[in-house]
Amino acid sequence: MSRSSLPQHISTVPCALTAKQVAALLNVSHITVFKMAAAGRIPHFRIGSCVRFDPQVIARWLEEQTCG
Repeated sequence: MSRSSLPQHISTVPCALTAKQVAALLNVSHITVFKMAAAGRIPHFRIGSCVRFDPQVIARWLEEQTCG
């Protein structure tokens, strides 16, 4: 998958993503995703104690990261 199509692919996911799913898409460890979320470096939200990621927000965030 080309770099420019990754945000498009992510934005089509119909439900919130887990840290493991985001990690797999970004090819990093889920621990890295959790650390980034805790530091406020990646957009996320919580449902109780669970950390989740809105696919459309993550797609926009990724586009900002790759364009900057």
